Amino acid sequence: MNLFWSTKMGQNIASTRHWIKQRVSSILLIPLTLLFFYNFLNVSTLSYDDVISNYKNPFHLCVAFLFITISIWHFYQGIEVVLEDYIHETNLRNSTLKTLKILCWFLTLIITLAFIFLYRF
Repeated sequence: MNLFWSTKMGQNIASTRHWIKQRVSSILLIPLTLLFFYNFLNVSTLSYDDVISNYKNPFHLCVAFLFITISIWHFYQGIEVVLEDYIHETNLRNSTLKTLKILCWFLTLIITLAFIFLYRF
């Protein structure tokens, strides 16, 4: 009985942490989305050089970077729940989750390098 409770409680704690992390990323995305799209709409009519100079502003660059990276994190959290709920074969689910995690990290790395390159040059 004690082993059952400790296993069940461990799953509940992990689920609660996941739920909290997903809510935190959602709350963070609210102001970032507004700021990102406000800036995006402002630069939509500018020339390429003006857009690049706009994003060399550290504030605009940080907002865009945080919006994109937190969106990727939020996407992964959501798709993880969907895959855990609807893929019942353990090996397929685990390999799909690992592949998606690798792709999300790779995409985050590429975006980070792109933003570093944009800010430095």
